Amino acid sequence: MDNQIIHIEQCGFLTTIQDSGRKGFLQYGVSKGGAMDGYAAQVANVLVGNEFHNVVFEITQAPHRFRFLKDALIAFTGGGLQPYLNENTIPLNQPFFVHAGSVIEMNQQIPGFRLYMAIAGSIAADLFLNSYSTSLLVQAGGFEGRTLKKEDVLSSKHVATDFQKKLIQVLKTGAAIKIHHEILNLQSAIIRVQKGVEWNFLTTEAHQKISTATFTIGQQSNRMGYRLKGEGLQTNQPCEIISSAVTQGTVQLTPSGELILLMAEAQTVGGYPRIMQVCAADLSILAQKKPGDEIQFQMVSLQEAEDLYVAQNNKLNKLQESLLKLYAH
Repeated sequence: MDNQIIHIEQCGFLTTIQDSGRKGFLQYGVSKGGAMDGYAAQVANVLVGNEFHNVVFEITQAPHRFRFLKDALIAFTGGGLQPYLNENTIPLNQPFFVHAGSVIEMNQQIPGFRLYMAIAGSIAADLFLNSYSTSLLVQAGGFEGRTLKKEDVLSSKHVATDFQKKLIQVLKTGAAIKIHHEILNLQSAIIRVQKGVEWNFLTTEAHQKISTATFTIGQQSNRMGYRLKGEGLQTNQPCEIISSAVTQGTVQLTPSGELILLMAEAQTVGGYPRIMQVCAADLSILAQKKPGDEIQFQMVSLQEAEDLYVAQNNKLNKLQESLLKLYAH
């Protein structure tokens, strides 16, 4: 009872508890899952002094209202919604102190689609296959294996560390902790990809079209994958393969010529040609897209994809180092 920290007074249609996902269970048909925008989730955790892969709230764009039952150190990242405390905006991408009894509302839409909230000390959640992420498919993990809803009460998991206590002391004075950190351009339509295993199934004309065409995220899109609407792509052979491994970011070509772009809750195998693979560094941009948004593909090499991923991880490490320097003072 003493650990209760948040009472949900209003909640959207697809808000869940997530972490970095389940690793090592693909061979059993269990998807990795986890936060759709893994980068935003990690940034939120770093900002409040948590471990990179701790639990966060994944808040999908819809009205929300949270009442805090205890003092809390929080951070919002990602996009989709602007948080407010007593009609004052709460800045994204920086730590923020909330007094017990405060009510945070999220009604105003901003670019993006998924907002992430981390709380210092993390949130108590159900463990399933070494992860606290909510798996809606098997109804396990997170908060009772389901989406959050009105009247849910969540509890904190750990007491604040010395580092987190230092951050709270600074923020209680009314100071703002602003650390230079390059934020992803959530409105970018460019998604960088590599050639997939079955890239050569496409005709030469289709190869050229990939880099110039615009694709729209269809209404039949969710955490499992996005259906992309656009000019159909032609193949030079039947559009079927023996069921083969797929993962988050795999772009499949259906017999109708439409594309399916797999996301966090992707199945582990598929029978459609895997014509492209999204660079890991751009999965966060994709996660912030919603039905109706447009994207364009840009082909890059394996080396370029690896460099982008390393650069993104370096940003996280530098962010954490900057906060630790503040603690040292």
